[in-house]
Amino acid sequence: MQLGVALSGFPARAHDKGSDELWEHCRNSLGIARLLHHEGRAGELISTACRLAVETACRAALEQTGIEYDGDLEIALARLGAPRDVWELQQGGPAGRRLAATERAVAWFASYLRHVAPGRSWGY
Repeated sequence: MQLGVALSGFPARAHDKGSDELWEHCRNSLGIARLLHHEGRAGELISTACRLAVETACRAALEQTGIEYDGDLEIALARLGAPRDVWELQQGGPAGRRLAATERAVAWFASYLRHVAPGRSWGY
């Protein structure tokens, strides 16, 4: 999994409750998206949960590295050096495809966070 060159430019912060809470929200949103998909719920609901999972994972990474989040997810992803498909795969398609893309995105963020804060658990 490629982490990009952005990692070297941002110092890891000491234990940060904010990033822990954001990561927990990410995990919850991903779980909700999985449940909604399993239950055959509307694609719009699944897409919303997927977007929340990616956004909160991104915000956790930003918080951990001390970068402000200005509300623009695409720019934030670029600042972190996230692979382009993390953003592109969130833009449309069937719910199952978006869920799979979200799982890959969250896995990328977990890897990123393990790199910048290796002493903590970033499971999903």
